[in-house]
Amino acid sequence: MKFFDSLHRPPHLLSMLLALLCAVGMWYMVSVRDRLEAQIEVNLDYIGIPSKLMITEGLINKAVVRLRGPGTLLRAIPKDSLTQTVNLSAIKKGRTIVPLGVEHLDARFRAFELIDVQPTRIVVSADNVMERTVPVRAVVESPLNNGALTVENVSVTPATVLLRGPEAIIANISHIPLTIMLDPKAAGSTVQRTMLLDTPSLVTPTPASVKVRYTITSGRTVLTRRCKVGFVGGPRRHYTVTPAEIDVLVEVPEALARNSRYLREMEVTVAVPDISPGESAQLPLHFRLPEGMTLLNPLSEEVTVTHNKQ
Repeated sequence: MKFFDSLHRPPHLLSMLLALLCAVGMWYMVSVRDRLEAQIEVNLDYIGIPSKLMITEGLINKAVVRLRGPGTLLRAIPKDSLTQTVNLSAIKKGRTIVPLGVEHLDARFRAFELIDVQPTRIVVSADNVMERTVPVRAVVESPLNNGALTVENVSVTPATVLLRGPEAIIANISHIPLTIMLDPKAAGSTVQRTMLLDTPSLVTPTPASVKVRYTITSGRTVLTRRCKVGFVGGPRRHYTVTPAEIDVLVEVPEALARNSRYLREMEVTVAVPDISPGESAQLPLHFRLPEGMTLLNPLSEEVTVTHNKQ
């Protein structure tokens, strides 16, 4: 009877009553009826690292958070952009335990029932930041043996670089080696290159690259080699190749011009064709050259391959 009496009350009271009923209904739908449990990945951002320290290990990119709450709200979480900030201002040199538990999550996660965070902590290792100026030492290497390439006037600019990194690593670095791999095709010329410096992990060089200049004093010479044409993909006895041998013009380092072992590494081959006995085919030659040798003949040379009749 009281409910019907309320229908005769002023309109604004009736509106308030309806709004209250709607609010209660929505609260029930959202908070009670459709509660789910979810597991989400959260990206970790680190702030507050002391300027005199450098993290050497222990940082992770993500944490996994398990939470429970209304399904409607859980489905609305932007899972690809969730980020949790971790403050590292309290870390010291050595190992420091940094908690990542539920109580350390941002307030926005507290709209849900937080069940678990994995891992619950991380163990961060830090070291003092150290800077040191060291020389760059060129190490010249060649893909050719027997001293085939000789080098003079090697220079590196700048000759020294500033290193910055963990004290335990920097303290043991007396110089930065710079490996220069020679190109046999550049024999007899002066080479100028810009090369990146290779430093240990966590160590940053300034500048990051240097300019090198050197002269390969050993020259190159041109030779004519007579090579037998080999087969790839089938037994030679079933086929005849014409011509069976060809003259190949090559350029080689001077120091290897009379090295028979080196020169024999050059191979000239032709692929076995899919032809019937008695048939012939024109096929291109394939060249395999040892390191430092340059082919001067046209690569389009062909030979005739005939499938012998049985």
